[in-house]
Amino acid sequence: MSNLYTIAIALLLAVLCVNSEPLNLAYRAAVQLESGVTIISSSSQGKKGLTFVKEAHLVDFGIDLVGCRNWSDPNGMDCNAYSGDTLCTERRPVLCTKVDNSPRPAYIILGQGAAMPASFYAGWNRGHIATTVPVQGSQFANRAAVDAYCAQSFGTGWNVAQFHDGMFISGMNGTTYSGASWTNNAKNQQSGGWHYYSYGDVRNDIRFWVHIRDQPSTCWAQ
Repeated sequence: MSNLYTIAIALLLAVLCVNSEPLNLAYRAAVQLESGVTIISSSSQGKKGLTFVKEAHLVDFGIDLVGCRNWSDPNGMDCNAYSGDTLCTERRPVLCTKVDNSPRPAYIILGQGAAMPASFYAGWNRGHIATTVPVQGSQFANRAAVDAYCAQSFGTGWNVAQFHDGMFISGMNGTTYSGASWTNNAKNQQSGGWHYYSYGDVRNDIRFWVHIRDQPSTCWAQ
């Protein structure tokens, strides 16, 4: 049976039963078999992943604020922690982190918070961050692969940064629960979200791929 004849039959079946997923799958398989071209499903093409952006750098402490949105940018976009915000086929740096249990610097936390106290949205990640070169999020099969890429890029102990990396202690602000006081109250630290501080000075011209452990909004499997 010729290549064109096989594909023609598959096309006819797909037209007659356009809503039949089994036949659609058969068509894609036939085209791949006869032409050698892999057909990517529309669901794979439309998959989106979660990204963060650099929001600020505090020179006095040598720390960055990274998170969902840079509110100082009038053209900035929100992240989407629930279904992703950036097509996985696009190229973005991976935000990597190395946790070394650095004490929290005495940065000031402004605002009243929202559903959670303000400190929840301004946590401390207990280490450093860095960004890789831009890559497609879809190139990673799972979180372990992203962790390995961070380690390959920056060394042992580096992993992909996570949405919940920022830790907070209720009532922390300025010198309260900073330095030795932060370390001595480790048992009271809780996971925050949406934004956090870290040692580093990453680029501010592009968003970064990040991981989230409790939502299906990454380009890779958990």
